[in-house]
Amino acid sequence: MKKLYDETHPYAENDNRRSLWYDLDQADGLDFLFGPEEEYGVSFLQETDFAQLADTVLTCVKADLALPEAQGVTETHWVFYTQRVDGDAIGDKVRFTIMLRLKGRVVACDVMYSDFIFASDFLKIAQLKQALSLSVAEGLGL
Repeated sequence: MKKLYDETHPYAENDNRRSLWYDLDQADGLDFLFGPEEEYGVSFLQETDFAQLADTVLTCVKADLALPEAQGVTETHWVFYTQRVDGDAIGDKVRFTIMLRLKGRVVACDVMYSDFIFASDFLKIAQLKQALSLSVAEGLGL
């Protein structure tokens, strides 16, 4: 995993928000996430509990929160880009991206994905979001 950016910006008095961007690659063990390509070059999310990915993300989050840059921050966002890029129905490209937000004692997760993944793996995406949110919250003792 490669850290791309780490920025903190003031939004209002006593409201400093930090955003961190990462590039996840094959070395981060994401092979389990997507199956082999099917006939038309698409691959589906695999059946998994997402524990491996949750551990990777939690390790990163903990390390970032331990840095001096985390002091005085009221809200932190993590963006994890993957190498997975799908086309959509109108020809645009969509990168499979995992995003986390920590504000106070609440962890939220969202995922950017193509219309194909929406139509084929919506429930797995919901499970992924829940697994990552819960894992990070529990790992941080929230």
